[in-house]
Amino acid sequence: MKSGRNANARNARYLNVDLDIESKSPLKSLEKELGDGVVVMYSGRIKNRHCLFLETAKHHKNPDTTIHELCRLIEGLSPGARRLWDEAVRREFDIGYETRFSLRHANRFTVRPSTLRRVAKLSAGLSVTVYREDDTEPGKALTRAR
Repeated sequence: MKSGRNANARNARYLNVDLDIESKSPLKSLEKELGDGVVVMYSGRIKNRHCLFLETAKHHKNPDTTIHELCRLIEGLSPGARRLWDEAVRREFDIGYETRFSLRHANRFTVRPSTLRRVAKLSAGLSVTVYREDDTEPGKALTRAR
């Protein structure tokens, strides 16, 4: 079976979706209300902002499913916690991928329209972060090009 793609080329691998929230107000009550549905990666202050960076507690196979789960959690907030969400200065769903960059092949990422509508309805942004695949073997140090 022949393919138009190089057999050694690697597609981007979906990692997860982070939800990044930044506010002028403390976000502890929002964090508490989201509870066991999320894993908090960071909660605290950065510069003059209160920050809450989280992801779903359960890993999902694709970004659409993960984003829908995060949206469900936000949509189910109490009025007080929802006010904190609405007043945040940054609400961003950040889709993470890992890939080996290639000059010969492009990586394409898609998000379904229903997912985009749901994110927009929450007045949130959407970003994609692409992490470079670590192609070193364990125990081997990276060498710099001369």
